[in-house]
Amino acid sequence: MAERSDNRNHRRSSRNTRLVMIAAALGGALVLLISALLNTPSGGGGSGWGGPGRQGAAPATPPVFEAEAGTCLHWIEPDAADIRQVKCTERHLFEVTGKADLRADFAGTAPYPSAEQWQQLKQERCTAVSEQYLRGRFDPEGRFSVGAFTPSQRGWGSGDRTLHCGLQQPGPSGELFASKGDVAHQDQSNTYDVGRCLGINGTEVWDPVDCARPHAVEVTGIIDLSTEFPAEYPSEDDQDDFLATRCGELTAEYAGSPTAVEDKKLVAYWDTLTEESWDAGSREVNCKASAQLPDGSGLAPVTGSVKGDVTVGEEPAPQNSAPVQPGVPAAGER
Repeated sequence: MAERSDNRNHRRSSRNTRLVMIAAALGGALVLLISALLNTPSGGGGSGWGGPGRQGAAPATPPVFEAEAGTCLHWIEPDAADIRQVKCTERHLFEVTGKADLRADFAGTAPYPSAEQWQQLKQERCTAVSEQYLRGRFDPEGRFSVGAFTPSQRGWGSGDRTLHCGLQQPGPSGELFASKGDVAHQDQSNTYDVGRCLGINGTEVWDPVDCARPHAVEVTGIIDLSTEFPAEYPSEDDQDDFLATRCGELTAEYAGSPTAVEDKKLVAYWDTLTEESWDAGSREVNCKASAQLPDGSGLAPVTGSVKGDVTVGEEPAPQNSAPVQPGVPAAGER
């Protein structure tokens, strides 16, 4: 019974850590969603559009202007000058889900929307477009987020009122990670491969890094909750009760011994799924190893894999003050 009580106490404290991760991820996604609306690929001919980092800089390229729902787009250059249509089975950064017509809401003389207005429009229109495209099975807390190519200021002045909506896979920094396959045929669970380390920015979880570099968490396992809960959605408490034991086992196995995690001043914790994610078809969660700062204010920087030598920092990691560049392809893999 004592062991069970310890697990429950750890589960409750771990929930706070889990919320720190979720908040950090959502914060990065929010920056992306605001900026991606205003910073979109440029070049070519057609109606005016904005390019990454250059609001309303140039007209849209034919690959964007002509893209229909189900089309996948990819680019390598930071300014997306090389944007092109590709097969969705190939690496791509954006899957087009459809268009949203804004003409009923904005007359020809309407001023160009602000960043806040664009965010609201994207949330209202492109989320609905993407949910319809996925037949209601969009996980808003999954690995994919809604994005949009918007008219540039020049295009807006010429009467362009069309949002080209789509799905993309951003990291917390706002950079986009490539994916393969169409979203409709993927589990949208926001998981990472076992052995992946997620970077740290201050006390927030950041983009994946090599585990030899300071990081926030190391992924120690992936669990398919449908094996334990094959029928209806399990409550968060039921998920926690199961994962407290299972993630402890997987993390100890991954680390190489039952005491390795604790000996290295790390803790095992896990993600859970919301009912909305479950209804969208997501079933997988990650088990992870991390450390808290001595004062409990957030995640501590960890250097080295839990499988080997580990150093746990006692001060927050440096804050990355470099400008976020939403829409820029990430250098590494998710």
